[in-house]
Amino acid sequence: MPTESKFVDRSRSVSGHVVLITGAANGIGAETARQLTAAGARVALLDRDEAALKQLVDELGDAAAAFVADVTQADSLDAAVQAAAAHFGGIDTVVANAGISGPVATVVSVDPLDFEQVVDINLLGVFRTVRAALPYVTARRGYVMLVSSIMALIPSPTAAGYAATKAGVEAFGRALRVELADKGVAVGVAYFGLIETGMVRDIVSGTGFGGVLAKLPGFFGRPAPVASAGSVLTSGIARRASRVFAPGYVRLLLDLRPLVALGDRLMTRNGDLANVIRSADAHALEAHA
Repeated sequence: MPTESKFVDRSRSVSGHVVLITGAANGIGAETARQLTAAGARVALLDRDEAALKQLVDELGDAAAAFVADVTQADSLDAAVQAAAAHFGGIDTVVANAGISGPVATVVSVDPLDFEQVVDINLLGVFRTVRAALPYVTARRGYVMLVSSIMALIPSPTAAGYAATKAGVEAFGRALRVELADKGVAVGVAYFGLIETGMVRDIVSGTGFGGVLAKLPGFFGRPAPVASAGSVLTSGIARRASRVFAPGYVRLLLDLRPLVALGDRLMTRNGDLANVIRSADAHALEAHA
């Protein structure tokens, strides 16, 4: 069990922090681990991909340790978090980052099991992660960072499951922030647009969304380097920020949320997007034939 420890104000520094990251083997999780260790933190890396975890630990050295876990399995996750806390002597920050995009399909055509898997990993996995880590984080009056998406704010046809989970993560984080305030635990939510990761590359290149994105201004349609996501997460942990975002335009969309909601009607009139939706339906029918 975690033991109480005096809170030390490490404002704007992660030096000495112990940070637990799910979905840490690749993409945003791995890049965040690199930047955190470069800034003096120690990282507990959780993922299902044991080989990729080992490779990352070999790269990062003694500041990192790998723990194989599946966020859909509470027992597996609890054991990994307990082992991480024992290895490092506690946990200051948990980053609930594990997630998948799920299939590109409409609500009518999506396989229900595929939809449920997105919810299980992206939303319930965040809940399980926080539940497992919270006793250790609370003991250190620490910090919780939840990874959401700009898709929590904007209509996301053919990705309804992903969008719903990311909106759920945002709402979960806001509730958690209020619940934990008197315990000295801060909660942040990360909102990401297009980030240069394998998941985003697959979505852009493997679906009709690539054509839609090509018609947008460059700063909207061009993925930002994964380093930008790692940077805002690292600085957000140091500042105990309530929200972080990348690329920069995401902040504008957050601040103009009521106006962004007007985009629903505009998107229903977008011919290119209608073609994307029809293509997704056709692809799903072929797959199930």
